[in-house]
Amino acid sequence: MHTIKNTISLLFTFLWITIPGFLSAQSALEEAGRLPISTYLPEKYKGAYQVWSAIQSEDGLMYFGTSNGLIEYDGVNWRNVFGENDSRNHVRYLAKDKKGRIFYAGTDAYGYLERDAKGETQPVSFLHLIPEEYLPLGTIWTIQLKDNYIYLQARDKILRLELSLDLELKSLKNWKAETAFMYSFLLDDTLFIHQIEKGLYKLKGEDIVLIPGTEALGRERLTVMLPYGNDNSKQYLLGHINAGFYLWDGELLQKFPSQVDPYLKGGSQLYKGELLDNGDYALSLLGGGFLIMNSIGEVIRTINKSNGLQADNVISAYEDLSGGLWLTTDKGMARVEINTPALLYGEEIGISSSVNAIEKIGDDLFVGTTNGLLKFNEKEKTFQPAPGTNTGQLLDLLKDGEDLIIPGNQFQILRAGKIIPLENPKNRSFPNVLFIQKNNPNILYVGHGSGVAVYSRGLLPEVPWEYLGEIEGVDRDIYYLRENREGELWAGTRSGFTFQVSKQENNLGGTDLNAYKVKSFQIENGSGWISAVNGEIYAQSYSGLQRFSKADGEFIKATEFDQIEANIIGIIEDPLKRVWVGTKSNEPILLIQNPDGTYEKNSNQGSMGQYLPSNNFLDADSSMWFVSSEGLIRYDPKKEVSTEKPFFTLLRRIETKTDTLELIRYGRDQGLEAIRLKDNSYRFEFAAPYFEEEKKTKYQTFLEGFDPDWVDWNDNKVKEYTNLPPAKYRFRVRAQNAVGKISEEAVFAFTVLPPWYATWWAYLIYFMILALIIFGIVKFQSERLLAKERERAREKELAQAKEIEKAYHKLKSTQAQLIQSEKMASLGELTAGIAHEIQNPLNFVNNFSEVSAELVEEIREARSERREAKGGMRDENDEMEDEILEDIKQNLEKIQHHGKRADAIVKGMLEHSKSGSGEKELTNLNTLAKEYLNLAYQGFKAKNKDGEIQLITDFDSSLPKIEIVRSDIGKVLLNIVINAFQATNEPSKGLKPLEGFKPFVTVSTKNLGDKIQISISDNGPGIPEAIRDKIFQPFFTTKPAGQGTGLGLSLSYDIIKAHGGEISVESSEGKGTEFIIQIPLV
Repeated sequence: MHTIKNTISLLFTFLWITIPGFLSAQSALEEAGRLPISTYLPEKYKGAYQVWSAIQSEDGLMYFGTSNGLIEYDGVNWRNVFGENDSRNHVRYLAKDKKGRIFYAGTDAYGYLERDAKGETQPVSFLHLIPEEYLPLGTIWTIQLKDNYIYLQARDKILRLELSLDLELKSLKNWKAETAFMYSFLLDDTLFIHQIEKGLYKLKGEDIVLIPGTEALGRERLTVMLPYGNDNSKQYLLGHINAGFYLWDGELLQKFPSQVDPYLKGGSQLYKGELLDNGDYALSLLGGGFLIMNSIGEVIRTINKSNGLQADNVISAYEDLSGGLWLTTDKGMARVEINTPALLYGEEIGISSSVNAIEKIGDDLFVGTTNGLLKFNEKEKTFQPAPGTNTGQLLDLLKDGEDLIIPGNQFQILRAGKIIPLENPKNRSFPNVLFIQKNNPNILYVGHGSGVAVYSRGLLPEVPWEYLGEIEGVDRDIYYLRENREGELWAGTRSGFTFQVSKQENNLGGTDLNAYKVKSFQIENGSGWISAVNGEIYAQSYSGLQRFSKADGEFIKATEFDQIEANIIGIIEDPLKRVWVGTKSNEPILLIQNPDGTYEKNSNQGSMGQYLPSNNFLDADSSMWFVSSEGLIRYDPKKEVSTEKPFFTLLRRIETKTDTLELIRYGRDQGLEAIRLKDNSYRFEFAAPYFEEEKKTKYQTFLEGFDPDWVDWNDNKVKEYTNLPPAKYRFRVRAQNAVGKISEEAVFAFTVLPPWYATWWAYLIYFMILALIIFGIVKFQSERLLAKERERAREKELAQAKEIEKAYHKLKSTQAQLIQSEKMASLGELTAGIAHEIQNPLNFVNNFSEVSAELVEEIREARSERREAKGGMRDENDEMEDEILEDIKQNLEKIQHHGKRADAIVKGMLEHSKSGSGEKELTNLNTLAKEYLNLAYQGFKAKNKDGEIQLITDFDSSLPKIEIVRSDIGKVLLNIVINAFQATNEPSKGLKPLEGFKPFVTVSTKNLGDKIQISISDNGPGIPEAIRDKIFQPFFTTKPAGQGTGLGLSLSYDIIKAHGGEISVESSEGKGTEFIIQIPLV
């Protein structure tokens, strides 16, 4: 298969390559690979350059013996156990007993480490226990712990200390060296000591005796003594500083040739050795770096300055709980991931630029880089430029049988070591990506700078592929080519566009360029990157992963990944059909597909992701290689280490405003009894002693009883809380490492006690004091209230009497008004009777005036005829008669005019005085409104001769006649208009008229289709909002007593409701009031 590199900025890259059957060169390549190394220089840990030893405590902390102190590292902070300013203590050797206590030894420094109550590691020296006669001891080179004894090995002596439980010296024994004790070793519960020029000794009873047959070992310093073989073999691997290794079974000593010998002959020295958990040997060399040797003497790994180590003088090695190997050097320390399944290949083996593709042809391994094609030279163990190629930047390589197709500025094929040129796509565009479909191996698709070119397999050896042309409709720079399960070709870009390329039925061979059907897609927030997984096409988008739906004919959200709690922006399927996704945080996640088609995280993902460049996501199988901007990465899943490594979080320090609290068992316990504390402000410091990419370790805290939930993952190693209220709390903290594993929690339970003034006995005192105060207040208030109640009762009686008197007067006034109303009703009846009596003579006056006018006209006509008969002559008498007749005519016309006016007034009086039959009749509301407006105005003028009010009418001429009780509606109009006149006549509510005020009353009608609207408005003072809802209530009035009954608007409301209509009021104080009447036409 082949590799495609996606270089979209700020995104990850999916790159994968299978190399089936690639075994012959594995050994050379594996040797050339570089392990991941984390370097810790003195500038970081603030200590000496020379680091002699390393060890890990039971709770995961690392300790390093240096030339000026003992350094502690918890994954976050570095600390000198002897103090930052104490540089006298030279620590060479560290050991741990069966109880997990760490002992240290060096120059004038002998003791063990102990945690104080606050959780800080403190040195406990037993130098003062050694009698003066044995001092000075000088440098202690090794310290061994056997049974209840401590063995301190110096060059001139070995001291054995026996300490009591209270750290008092119980016994001491001393063995002096004949020459010099070099090192001591504790194996199989036996103490071995090497004495220069003598041989190997062991402790037997109370004596140190020379082991027969080991005299040859005395010639030079013995620096390594380790178990060899299985646990029952009782064989040992012995190593000299310069002469190499021996095997010894307790009796026979024989030379053990190994691949380490050339290093020693070349000037390196074997300084220390450790047996690794997998049975290999970790060897520290002065001048030669670090070696890993297997049980048959083969060097399987070399680590030195040439492949990432900061120094070639390696002093010691220590394997931690996670399987990482700590190397101490004369320039600090380093941690090497010796069990990683990933090996790095970069500049040290000839790869000096970004690798974009990799392929294997026969036994030859090729990589495509930004600087051209490289080929691995197994003999030299380096990558070198492939002979005959000059392609410039390569983004892809494609294996075709035994041919290697090479895109670039020169499109070529490498066949049996020879270069065969190919025709470039149109416009000599730069080929980016190559693709041959599984079901159509005779067609080659080439994605280039302006589309997709099609090549057919040539018939002649010198023309391997024949250029046919371009697929019409694909007009972008193509970087990705994939196919779905239906065999459709998909092309992706880096500009957001994606193309679907379908072949018609008549184009089964793919050679008919006109038969390709192209459809383009532009996904919102998409990049153009595509991938094929399980036969489906997926596209990258910052809004979430998209999948092409054949049913919908478009890209839709890939809901099958909803269970993944991550911002997925890409996906790829490796050759083993495993599915990986990449996230916005550049975290690679291996998935498992559920039976329902959805996906979830694979909890056994392992640690591969942490070894990859942060801006790339690569996938592999057992014979896979990855390409990256840093070079090559080789991944062997058979070496994938378990993710179940010890991983926990420690509470390192808890401070209050007044104290630093005691940490029980280093803050790892859960379920401890809560500590009762008075302080309410806390500062928690924590760390996870996990050393694989510890910078990527995140932390999460949760204070039960205060926080609603866990906080988001973050880089903070400190959490502070202030002013916590009294309550029970549990502070919980956990970590998440670079591969997403969550650690064991650290828990601290505590109770914040209330201050003294909030305790139960304080509240009891408060209650008693309050009870006394309440008793006194109650007694005083009771007497005071009794006096007040008596006075209030007297005042209430007086008030009630006044209210009764006031109600009596109001009732009397209302009675008078009702009597007046009855009088007015009687007056109306009287008026109707008078009007009837006036009507008859008035009819006679009108009728006879009309007849008299007709007689005058007849006289004038007769006289005119007589004059014409006499010749038309007129004398003075004629003139006088004519004038008299004219005066009579004018007088008759005035009599007719005023008679008709009087007739109209009488009819109006009759109409107004009618009690009404309650029967509806068709009525013109415009006429009715005008009549009652005039009637009200005449009444207003009769009472207010000086009052001037402008009358404004706006009658809708399209108004139809409506069936109403004419007299009732007239009364409504009369009531409202009279109120409007009264309001506008007194705009300042009884005060002097406002200067410049011009009162007006407007009456308008409007046809609303299904109903008729009558509006009566004025510019008076308006109705206050406080009483606006009460104006339609019976007997409610704002007029002084005796001037209004409060029944006018109430009766008007009832009349309108009886007509099925609505009456409402809109008023604004200081601006006026408008009454709106709506009567339905039905």
